[in-house]
This record gives sequence, structure tokens and C-alpha cells, in this order.
Amino acid sequence: MSPAAGNGDGRAVSTVLDVAVCLLFVTAAVGVLATADRPAPDDSNSADRAASLLGTTTATVHYATAGGGGTAPERATVACRPATGETRPDGCRTAHGTVADLLARAAVADVADNESTGPSRFEQGVRNATRQRLAGIQASWQVVVTWRGYPDAPLGGRVAVGGGPPPGIDVHTATLRVPVADGPARAGTDGDAMTVDAVGRRAASATVTRLFPPEPTRLALVAGSPADRRTAGRYRRTAATLGVGLDGALADGSVRRANDILVGALAARYARDLDARTGTASDAAALVSVETATVTVRTWSA
Repeated sequence: MSPAAGNGDGRAVSTVLDVAVCLLFVTAAVGVLATADRPAPDDSNSADRAASLLGTTTATVHYATAGGGGTAPERATVACRPATGETRPDGCRTAHGTVADLLARAAVADVADNESTGPSRFEQGVRNATRQRLAGIQASWQVVVTWRGYPDAPLGGRVAVGGGPPPGIDVHTATLRVPVADGPARAGTDGDAMTVDAVGRRAASATVTRLFPPEPTRLALVAGSPADRRTAGRYRRTAATLGVGLDGALADGSVRRANDILVGALAARYARDLDARTGTASDAAALVSVETATVTVRTWSA
């Protein structure tokens, strides 16, 4: 074999080795890139984005009252959603508003709902609407809405959607204050003429009016079962919480008398609490927040 031929074969072998070694380096580099930890997504603004979605986007919830829209709870929303051009089925209702507004209504309704039977069909529909609206949030989340006349008041409602964060994790929080249904003016609007007792009574009246608005409640009581049984049950549970009886007001269909009984009992509780905590009418009025529900959104890295 001539030297020239030998050199040519050597160069060919060297070239093959160079390519092989290069491929090994490239493969190793790709392996390193493939196994490197990806940076965690920035979820610092996720709570604000979620709260904005709840407060600015609307939803419609179709739900059955007890006995309406079919018997199975999971079928109630579907059964109560009217087809295009058709009327709403009997025993069904429709609620529309921002998702935050619907959550606030659910918290008010939770005050007197029967906890032993689980969430009402309205609350189930609101929970579903919340999950759908926040499906695009790139973080784990929980929404909690509360409504009370003041912190630790004897009557209050709470609705939670989603489980809470695990311990020891960074959590981002955003809060919305959402108006609830119209009612009496804010306690304390009469200024210096108000007393703590007067603030308590006005707050109690506003609370009961939101729980049992007179005209819709009267119509429910005279509508026949199951609406009247459900409304009467909510009255009895509220009266039991306050330790009073309704003296036949429900049998007579007298919403005004039933509400007056509840207001009297609740006003006494409110006045005692507010006087012990504040001592002045102005401070008591500042503590009362019957007009709004609080929606708290918490997010964290999944």
C-alpha cells in the first residue's frame, strides 16, 4: 500500500471519529437541555386576574327549585335550561349577573339553607359558573365569598369554590366587595342622632330584608309545595338560630309579621355585640357591612 493511500485512509477514519465524537457531544447537550428544570410560571398577578374575571364577566345560571327541573341534582341545570324559543320549565328559575354577583347571592342564600342536604341547586350552578370562568387561570385557586352583618355576627353565609392551598406555600390574594340586594339604607346614616341600639335594629332589618325580601317571599309562601315548604324551612331554621318562634305567622302567610319577629330578636343580639365591641353609634355603624359580600380569591403555584 502506498503512503498516499495510507494517508487517505487515515484521514477518512479520523473524519468518521470526529463526526462520532461531535454527535456524542450534541446528544449529551440535548440530554442536558431536556432534563433541565423549567422555570416556574409567574403567578404573582393570577389572583388579580381571577378577581377581575369574576367581577367583570357575566354568567347565567338555570336551576330548579325543590321538585322542579327533574329529581336528580346533577340533571337540574340541564333540565331547566330552556331550548331556543321555548319557555322556562315549571319549577325552574334563572339568575344572571357577574359571577361575583352570583357568588354574593349564593352566600346570602347560604345563611338559611339546609346544610344537611348539601349545597342548593342555585349554589351548585354558581359553583359551576365560577369553575368555568376561571378555567384559564394558570395557577391553582380558591374562591371564598362571605356575607355577615359584621365580623362574627350571629347570622352569616359562606360559599367556597375549590380547595384551599397546602401549608407552607406562597399564596397571592385579591378581594372584591360586592353589593347584595337592595334593602334599607346603611345603618348610621342619621349621624349623631343614631344610638348603638338604633344601629343594631337598622342592621337587623337590612339583614332580614335581604334574607326574606317581602314580596318574593310572600309569593313563595302562597305558591304551594315545594316552594312554600322550602321557604318555611328557611324561616324556621333562621328563627331557631335566633332562639325565637314565629307564632303562626307562616301558617297565615304573613311575611311582615314573621320578619318583624326575626328583626326584633336579631336587633337585640346585634345591639349587645356592637355595644360590647364599640360603645359608640358611629363606630358601630362603621363596623356594619350588611350591604356587601366579600369575595376573596387565593392563587398559588400548582
